[in-house]
Amino acid sequence: MTRMRAKRNIPARMERCKERWFDEPMLNKGHWRQACGFAEDVPVWLEIGCGKGKFCTEMAAAHPEVLYIAMERDASVTLAAVEKAHEMELPNLFFIRGDAGLIENYFDEDEIDRIYLNFSDPWTRQNKPKRRLTYRAFLDKYKVMMKKGSSVCFKTDNDELFDFSLGEFEECGFALTEVTRDLHNSEYEKDNIRTEFEQKFADQGIPIKRVVAVMQ
Repeated sequence: MTRMRAKRNIPARMERCKERWFDEPMLNKGHWRQACGFAEDVPVWLEIGCGKGKFCTEMAAAHPEVLYIAMERDASVTLAAVEKAHEMELPNLFFIRGDAGLIENYFDEDEIDRIYLNFSDPWTRQNKPKRRLTYRAFLDKYKVMMKKGSSVCFKTDNDELFDFSLGEFEECGFALTEVTRDLHNSEYEKDNIRTEFEQKFADQGIPIKRVVAVMQ
């Protein structure tokens, strides 16, 4: 897979989009709605690993009633997403540049209504499954942040990761719904927004796997 070329002048360009992100997002823990200027009853959706921002910008535009927070670790990738949101003038989309392994530093108990995991690194090399974002240690962290009845929406092209994730979700007490191994030819495609990777895989004829795991 081709790596994204590092962008120039990242700090200056991020500063031009200052309304989209926070210098110290951990200070918003427990009151993201207030920090972003939303009412306390507004749903909060979190995308972990937002890439260059196609999915999060389209989701935020389609759901103005939701506070959408997108998280990404890589600076160059984050910049691409932030600039896209800035150009679209989306008032309900904000970003965190951070590592999912430290996610408990950013969100408090019962603060999240939905989590999106789209085409996360499958970590298929030996002895690496604990790095997967659907590994039970991560799921246990998500469960603290999530409200009862909220869900994790997971998409991947990788069969091994999908099977692994289904097992981890069930082991951690999630109910599996909307399970499909060919999303684009399923009943769920009509409401599906495709990511950059998803479209690339679809063009290659690779079936997309998807599940919605509901916290009981």
